[in-house]
Amino acid sequence: MRALLQRVCVALLLLFFSVSSYAGTGVSNQKITHVIVVWLKKPGDAVQRQRFLDASRKLNNLPGIINRHVGVIKPSQGHGHGQDTSFDVAVSVTLENQQAMDAYMNSPLHQQIIKKQLQPLVRKIITYNFSGG
Repeated sequence: MRALLQRVCVALLLLFFSVSSYAGTGVSNQKITHVIVVWLKKPGDAVQRQRFLDASRKLNNLPGIINRHVGVIKPSQGHGHGQDTSFDVAVSVTLENQQAMDAYMNSPLHQQIIKKQLQPLVRKIITYNFSGG
């Protein structure tokens, strides 16, 4: 009986440390949604909005993306409680997991398009990331 209890304790300790070390790596199989809200240097300018949309859509097929949507502001008609209508463009990207998010953010194409095509148009961005689902 005592030997069995010792084995159970050792097994529980091993399980605890393996779960703790896995949690500390930041690796997760949960989907991640990356939302970017954008204010352009020329607010409301249709040409700048279209340039942003066109450049951003070049990132639609990067590996790890489940869904990617980019669009312009769409004010609600009478049911937008708390809605912020001050931005120009928003992007929503759903990725497979944290590893896919890291690969997406560090992709040379992503870095190049942001630096050379998007940043010159942008006055301000706010980014939200959440996981689950």
